[in-house]
Amino acid sequence: MAHAGLDMRVDWLMRQYVGEIIEYLARGGDHANAKMNMIERGVPAPVQDRVLQGKATFL
Repeated sequence: MAHAGLDMRVDWLMRQYVGEIIEYLARGGDHANAKMNMIERGVPAPVQDRVLQGKATFL
């Protein structure tokens, strides 16, 4: 598996980004803005839903 390291890096960057969105929303950030940013960044729809419903957690 030649690209496993790259896949892990992308996954880590996505987790970091989702964590930033969770923090943004916890500080009272706008849900519509957060959703648009997640769509643009390629966050999977089920993850977006959990984040916006407040059901996502930090790992």
